[in-house]
Amino acid sequence: MELSKTLSGLHPLMVHFPIALLFTAVAMDLYAFGRKDPRAAWVGQILLVLGTVGLMFTFITGNFAEVWAARNHIPQAPMDRHESFATATSWVFIAIVAFRSFLTVEHRQFVVYLAMAVLALGLLTVTGMEGGELVFKYAAGIQGVVPPIPATAQDLANLTLENTPDELDYSALMHHVFGWMVLLLAVWLGYQCLELPQVERIRALGPVLLVTGGIFLMIFSDFNAWPLSNELPITDKEVLAHKLIATLMILSGVATSLVRRRPNADITRMQSHLIAVLALAGGGILFTHVHTGAPFSDTAIGVYIHHFVLGVLSLSCGTVKLLELSLPERRKLWDVLWVGLLLLIAFSLITYNEGIPWYLQ
Repeated sequence: MELSKTLSGLHPLMVHFPIALLFTAVAMDLYAFGRKDPRAAWVGQILLVLGTVGLMFTFITGNFAEVWAARNHIPQAPMDRHESFATATSWVFIAIVAFRSFLTVEHRQFVVYLAMAVLALGLLTVTGMEGGELVFKYAAGIQGVVPPIPATAQDLANLTLENTPDELDYSALMHHVFGWMVLLLAVWLGYQCLELPQVERIRALGPVLLVTGGIFLMIFSDFNAWPLSNELPITDKEVLAHKLIATLMILSGVATSLVRRRPNADITRMQSHLIAVLALAGGGILFTHVHTGAPFSDTAIGVYIHHFVLGVLSLSCGTVKLLELSLPERRKLWDVLWVGLLLLIAFSLITYNEGIPWYLQ
């Protein structure tokens, strides 16, 4: 619990950094586009990645801040608005980073990226305004002050929500299943790193594993949502995050398979690029995952801690793949780090428990 309070206190401290980085990144890319300067574009891309990663860390500290603000009887409606804008902003910037990674300043689609980025900055501005209103109008995060606008009866009732044992068991099972799938991915990559016999045939299994896992997650991620039930709408933030991860897995598997069929293509490099995008996007969605069933419970706090760890590991995987693209002469080192990180993710998922992580109990 003390850890979650500490992380919630970091939210107002961290929020300024991604805002500054992202505005500077887009300004640098606008300059690079006007001057056709690849060095300025490189700086812009680095700042864009750093700002988006900062956005992810800010979001998850905001999840903890939301829990403790609600427990201090801050009205939940303005927090929901701020969270919705923050979710949209984060996912838009994740998509922009992925799109930007395939472009150079001379590319004809660069202007499309710039238009998307400027619109995303507008969304970021609104998110910041909503967050500021929470502090100045509702006294969120201010110690020793009675909230000027009291929580509603529904807000107080929401504080008592708890997940059923069946919900917790099902969620834990899904995490365990995907832990074994990630373990298979680690074995698959390790086999390629060791250059064992029939490596080309083994390499072809990766896309199949990603597509199969994505389809499985699309169907079974939530037993109370589409396509197994209509109890929860697909627009529910938690359900939508699961469907987005499933979609990313399917698209990455299909794209990796298509890359293998391109004549004279650098398959290893393009596969690394696609996997880096998948890892970074997946990490971002983990950071921005919202526990909607019992949003202010101890279970929610535990889920956010789990996802913080998994998100850091996933972002580390993406970083290693980006380093492999920049420094291919150290490929053996990147391969070892990549497989090691996947093994850590697999272990974290296989041993996952709903609630406060077992290693903090």
